[in-house]
Amino acid sequence: MSQVIEHKKFSCTKLGNNNNKYWNVTLYDNDDVMSEWGRQGKTSQSKTWNGVGRSFMEKKIAEKDKKGYHENQTVEGSGDIAVSARAVANTQLKDIATKQIKSKNPIVAKLVDFLVKCNAHQILQATGGKIKFDTSSATFKTTQGVVIPAQVSQARDLLDNLARYVKAGDFSSYRMEDDLNEYLSLIPRDFGMGRMAPQDIVGDMSDIQKENDILDGLDASFAGLQTAKPKAKKTTKKKAVPSIFDVSMEIVEDKKVISHVKHLYQSTRKSMHSSNSLSVQTVYAVSIAPMKAAYDKRGSKMTNIMQLWHGTKASNLLSILRQGLVIPPSSSGHCTGRMYGNGVYFSCISTKALNYATNYWGSGGSVDRTFMFLADVAMGKYHLAKSSWSGYPKAGSDSTWAKGGVAGVVNDEMIVYNLNQCNVVYLVEFVPRNQYRG
Repeated sequence: MSQVIEHKKFSCTKLGNNNNKYWNVTLYDNDDVMSEWGRQGKTSQSKTWNGVGRSFMEKKIAEKDKKGYHENQTVEGSGDIAVSARAVANTQLKDIATKQIKSKNPIVAKLVDFLVKCNAHQILQATGGKIKFDTSSATFKTTQGVVIPAQVSQARDLLDNLARYVKAGDFSSYRMEDDLNEYLSLIPRDFGMGRMAPQDIVGDMSDIQKENDILDGLDASFAGLQTAKPKAKKTTKKKAVPSIFDVSMEIVEDKKVISHVKHLYQSTRKSMHSSNSLSVQTVYAVSIAPMKAAYDKRGSKMTNIMQLWHGTKASNLLSILRQGLVIPPSSSGHCTGRMYGNGVYFSCISTKALNYATNYWGSGGSVDRTFMFLADVAMGKYHLAKSSWSGYPKAGSDSTWAKGGVAGVVNDEMIVYNLNQCNVVYLVEFVPRNQYRG
């Protein structure tokens, strides 16, 4: 039986011509070359050329390159199925998360179920249900697979350009359409047979945010594939389950700890923030093994360790529990604003951070069930910022402290640029005051 020597994938989207195509090619060890092609997400056609070899394959690739096709460098996988937001709660991800997030409390299991639904809903909603969910690896993928980070980074650069056009309302520029065509070729999806205009894809900044969520999801999916290690197979024929979560989570019942967390929240909340209307409902003790290990090795030995808040929308929590906090690529700045460089942002002002978990700044969060992390943050030798937007991090410093009213912000922000300087300790759930159960 012939073995695959090389397999490459390509996509070409041209909205003006209603083209949304893919073309994949495979070289076998007997020099056969097979190609498959069709519209994204639709049944393919295929053809095989016998014994023509690599030079023929490269000739065909060159032809596609001239026609505007872009290579999709992806991680191969199996087990992908199209799912709805409702159905995804019954996929393997829920079972894996429930079993691997260590806890003795059934309430935690219900929380995990909720987070799975949020995670799925965010990506599925952002793509109109056109992104697939891989049940074998708990990842989201494009019609061509899980795109590697280098190509996601390319797409982020294009998304930055697209954001500028959208802000200016410039949808007729040929450059805007060229950038969007390239973006959709790098991050392909099935958007049906109908003709699409640029504003149908990225009509406003909320659409840009959705695309940013897609890229975040693909980055997280790649990270999950890279870190997932199958458990040793037993003598039975039962399928090995990928080890994705190395985290424990329990409900805090110690009244002193609960009082401490509530005091940190209440003593720094500000009425200027919409999230000021929320109250602490439940405190979960969290330990993300890889994050804690990195912090114990370096951060815990540094000076100026503070307990600070980090807010994030509920749909991001599952990814954080899987791999810890991440430093977003600098090109995601058009969505969240990274005034003091590319790092992890915290605040000692509770409601400042909590606003990032709600929809206050267009972050896509919710006030139905809202969460925020309380983390140990090793500031070390920090730089007191006097301005914003350039030159961060400062040479010779371990972190940046932007004090409210001094450095271009109203409320304090603390930023670290190395992930081993922070470790989440508690996940705090908030509810509107009229739902608070004391």
